[in-house]
Amino acid sequence: MILPLLVGLFLGAPLISREVEHGTHRFVWTQDVSRLRWALVKFGLVGAVTVLLAVVYALGVSWWYEPLAANGNGRFGYLWFDVQGIAPIGYTLFAVSLGIFAGTFARRVLPTMAVTLAGFAVVRIAVETLGRSHYMPAKTLNYGLASSQGPNPASSEWILSQGLRDGAGKLVRENAQVGCPPTNEDKSGASSCLEQMAHQGLGPGSHNWQVYQPGDRFWAFQSIETGIFLALAALLVFLAVRRIRHIA
Repeated sequence: MILPLLVGLFLGAPLISREVEHGTHRFVWTQDVSRLRWALVKFGLVGAVTVLLAVVYALGVSWWYEPLAANGNGRFGYLWFDVQGIAPIGYTLFAVSLGIFAGTFARRVLPTMAVTLAGFAVVRIAVETLGRSHYMPAKTLNYGLASSQGPNPASSEWILSQGLRDGAGKLVRENAQVGCPPTNEDKSGASSCLEQMAHQGLGPGSHNWQVYQPGDRFWAFQSIETGIFLALAALLVFLAVRRIRHIA
């Protein structure tokens, strides 16, 4: 989880701030090599190393997690989604770009690292909690209390919300599901279970309800989230190049 941040802190944050803090930028940026060329070469080399590191640990974790995902753990779970697939590549490039950009303002290594840490955490948490579930329209599933048409545990679906609704569609219990025996398999068991539910206020027409993202959307969500962080990284690099021109 913290590898992208560490790369940003130790590769991106010192790139500009260390030069300015030590005063070496006065020598480096007054030679035949222009500031723009210096920045593009530096950013290009750091970016290449960053991509290599990110690809290695992202694919490594994906390979390691594959048996767990196949056993029904899914890939959408919080924390797990963030450490596999291609998303870590976007996170890492974003962290490095944020460190570089922060260095053009803070101009000291430690404050730059602090800004990078705070900014990375804020953006990651905001995207994960506010944005991710809305990348694609969620699906809704309704099925009876004694139905055999319920969700498939092996489908790795990401359940956003669930509960029990009465016959009128009103949510009567949140974050709860009832699994009575299907009536076509165990009529007596299903009847007994449904009677118990009726005593608890779940009469005829009551059903389980879920809002979810299908498990087969994992790579689509990975692509969308990676694209968001790559776009942010490109914007930060562009702004950093512009800022370098104004550093005395």
